[in-house]
Amino acid sequence: MNPLFLIPVVLIIAGIAFMIIMNKKHKTAESEIDLDSERTKYHQYKQELLAQDFSKLAEWLKGKQIDAFTSASVPQSTTSKVQELVTDGIKNVALSAIGLKLKRVETECFWALSGSDLHFFSTDTVGELDEHIVFDNFRIEKARLQYGGILKSQLGVYSRLSEEYLPKIHVITFDIDGSLLALEIHDRLNYMVDPQDMLNLKKQLKTRAKHQVVGENFVKILQDKFPSLKVA
Repeated sequence: MNPLFLIPVVLIIAGIAFMIIMNKKHKTAESEIDLDSERTKYHQYKQELLAQDFSKLAEWLKGKQIDAFTSASVPQSTTSKVQELVTDGIKNVALSAIGLKLKRVETECFWALSGSDLHFFSTDTVGELDEHIVFDNFRIEKARLQYGGILKSQLGVYSRLSEEYLPKIHVITFDIDGSLLALEIHDRLNYMVDPQDMLNLKKQLKTRAKHQVVGENFVKILQDKFPSLKVA
């Protein structure tokens, strides 16, 4: 038998063995993360992330206080809705700006609560600020909040085994001069694994926990500030 035919078999066996080993390591690393304990470190993690991975938020807010922040997204169904409104001649600044953003729904978006203002940021393809929309106290008081489940736009990208790492969302719907505009609030900050940490599962899970702890507090802090935002 030609030994070359054995190479694919050896590679498959090696791949399966690697997956089994990594799965065991993952379970071990996961068991060492106490999420309830991590949640007690919210204020520490918030400051660390603002100073490191998300320092641009402070820059974009030009020194304003940041009471809470998390990742955001635009529902796919909202894209055509807002573009139609803009096309129909609605000149509201918020709608016009978001209408432009919706042409690039694949880029990162963020929420930041500062005092009585809710800031929505979108970025361009290199992570720089693209749009900055402010929803003031009046807009927020009239808004509605509802739970939206797992972020649907990412379900096709990840396997079922990875669902625990997918963001769960709340949908906040604003009344813009009689027109409804829905945007998504994530329960965790987006986390991209550093290539240098690909094999360091414990560090990955620790960092994921930090991103989750900071992001999941956003809705609670928002509701404490605006009691009218009860989940429908």
